[in-house]
Amino acid sequence: MIEENKILEIIEEWNQYWQRNLIDRKISKEIIKFAGKEVIDIVGVRRSGKSSILALIIKNLNIDPKEVLFINFEEPAFVNHYSLDLLDKIWDTYKTNINPERKPYLFFDEIQLIPQWEKWVRKVRDLQLAHVFVTGSSSKLLSREFGTVLTGRHISFKIFPLSFKELLYFQGKVTLKDKISIISQKNILKKCFKEYLYKGGFPEIVLTDNKILLKEYFEDILYKDIVLRHEIRDVNNLRKLANFCLTSLGGKISYNSLKKTLGMSLDAIKDYLGYMEEAFLLFQVPIFSYSVKSHEYAPKKVYCIDNGLRNEVSFKFSKDEGKLAENIVFLKLKRNNDEVFYWQGRGEVDFVIKNKDNSLTAINVSFSNKINERETKSLLEFKKKFRKTKELILLTKDIERSEKDIKYIPLWKWLLD
Repeated sequence: MIEENKILEIIEEWNQYWQRNLIDRKISKEIIKFAGKEVIDIVGVRRSGKSSILALIIKNLNIDPKEVLFINFEEPAFVNHYSLDLLDKIWDTYKTNINPERKPYLFFDEIQLIPQWEKWVRKVRDLQLAHVFVTGSSSKLLSREFGTVLTGRHISFKIFPLSFKELLYFQGKVTLKDKISIISQKNILKKCFKEYLYKGGFPEIVLTDNKILLKEYFEDILYKDIVLRHEIRDVNNLRKLANFCLTSLGGKISYNSLKKTLGMSLDAIKDYLGYMEEAFLLFQVPIFSYSVKSHEYAPKKVYCIDNGLRNEVSFKFSKDEGKLAENIVFLKLKRNNDEVFYWQGRGEVDFVIKNKDNSLTAINVSFSNKINERETKSLLEFKKKFRKTKELILLTKDIERSEKDIKYIPLWKWLLD
């Protein structure tokens, strides 16, 4: 087992990490509202800023440093010691040497590396020994691990790379106070949007413009969050499937078509796609249908967690502006926790959203100032078929107007709403 002095050294190092200067993110203040009530879990793709958000929470809570136990379990010294015994050792070392009396705040980063960690967290929570925050790079934190052991005892937050509004805040190039300020800064907003369209929103990339890091992010997601976690042997096929899906951004995929194209088994395709979705690399969007059979067996559309990452690792044959614009729209809808679908009739609707009042919103993306008639026809066809349709939106490059029940909105402006 790792020595006590080494654990104290690691605690001290991570205390220095959270005390550094960081750019604030709105989500940190949202999370603080629930601090101390239940276990808080923060999940999202690797490098999306989860560790920094933990640090921001600590700063905003204004906690005595001795009441903070911040640990990142990707610490190299822990690699051969992942077990519940390690959690006990860290806890005992901290309570004995740093904070023997007061109830602490625990911040455990990448907790999924510890087998059965959720049982340890439940014990701490039920005995009211500490306030607990955990992060992980796997959506399983929200289902299998937490769902079975901590049902009703945790509050969940999903973290994505920066939205367009967050990117503007990080860069500090514009000030968004009201509609007038947006109009007056239109040109610079459009320039920033074009950068966002291609580079994406991973915080470190936004701040450093070091796009080489995106390939490292992809490899880490593939190996640390998928290959190692699920003990995958056929890494070549996993990579082949990932590259195909990233290249086919916004396209329809089915297990059978992938089997023919890639020469993989149906079971492997289904498993690998599930693992990539679990690691927040890819997302599958089902068809909108009130038929259970259609919903289950129709092809799904595939999207990616970040445009910049996709552009660095996929096979590209053109600028793919239309695909990238569509992916940005999907990510905004996903951030809003919307249930996202597409629809296929004579025409196609890119996104269908079920609103809280059970009404529907239909959205098409045409990143152009020359709108093809099929874009409007498909929206009107959808509204004719589904009377619960509340809103029809066509996202464009610069066109802004209302016509035939359709709102035309520039994509860059819609992202600021």
